[in-house]
Amino acid sequence: MAVSAGPQLPEPSATATARLSDGSTIVARRHGNPHGPRIVLTHGCGFAADMYWPYWSLLIDDFDVVVYDLRSHGWNEPSDLRLHNMPTLADDNRRVLEAVNAAFDAKPTVGVYHSLSTMVVLMHEQQWPTFDALLLFDPPIYPPGASLGEMEAVCQGLAAAARRRQRRFESPSELAAMLKKAPAFSLVPEATQALFAECSLRAAPDGGYELRCPPEHEAQLFEWYFGHSMQTLELLAEITIPIKVIGADPTMKFSFLPSTDLRTLSELDYDFLPDLTHLLPLEAPDTCASLTMEFVRQHRSSPQAQP
Repeated sequence: MAVSAGPQLPEPSATATARLSDGSTIVARRHGNPHGPRIVLTHGCGFAADMYWPYWSLLIDDFDVVVYDLRSHGWNEPSDLRLHNMPTLADDNRRVLEAVNAAFDAKPTVGVYHSLSTMVVLMHEQQWPTFDALLLFDPPIYPPGASLGEMEAVCQGLAAAARRRQRRFESPSELAAMLKKAPAFSLVPEATQALFAECSLRAAPDGGYELRCPPEHEAQLFEWYFGHSMQTLELLAEITIPIKVIGADPTMKFSFLPSTDLRTLSELDYDFLPDLTHLLPLEAPDTCASLTMEFVRQHRSSPQAQP
């Protein structure tokens, strides 16, 4: 089956390397307008920041865009599975932002996070206030009264599915062909599916390709999410910066973490996008980019940050 090639990403204009608590590293990449307001962006569990290129490429004319991958994802080599948990990722996040500010000079920064990584940045911001504002795409926040049993079933189901995931492929085209048939990716453009496949895989030492994020690392994060999900409201209560949530359509059927209508949470500036699922930044990059621009411009606070 012929599969379209994904878009070609440009080389970053600069990089910043963060050394983590265990000695491993994360490389943050700078793109776009260094004189514009700064956006720091990362991805959902099992994904990679470069998969979101169709979205963040629309920001680079006006904004100073810095992207990075979570440990054991994307550009990063797999780290010790024992350290692959939410508190470690929150500490990683702190170190990444410190490295970015040291390399590129500190200035007001808006964090843009998707899916499970939204929990990471909320833990980070609550412990080490860093950002001027946060934009969260479809965070897996459960409102008061959510069923613990239902939540545990969802997380354990996702963890089990991750462990069953095929990890070896003959080529990125093989994975792209699978994504083309996957219901969860039915609204994702074919070119983005191809990019997703390319960013998901690395050359295996003995030939072929393997998943950059090992399935057991992805699964363990889903298991950790259950233990920390009930802390979300406490974290929000202690964070004073503006937070904007853009959710998927809560009436849609989801194949990943279920979206929730969060309008009852007064702590959040919440909107949802009709007819889109949990993968909304991949499904509708134009709409998500427009909302991002509006939010960043609304909350920029530095006179030097002129697009």
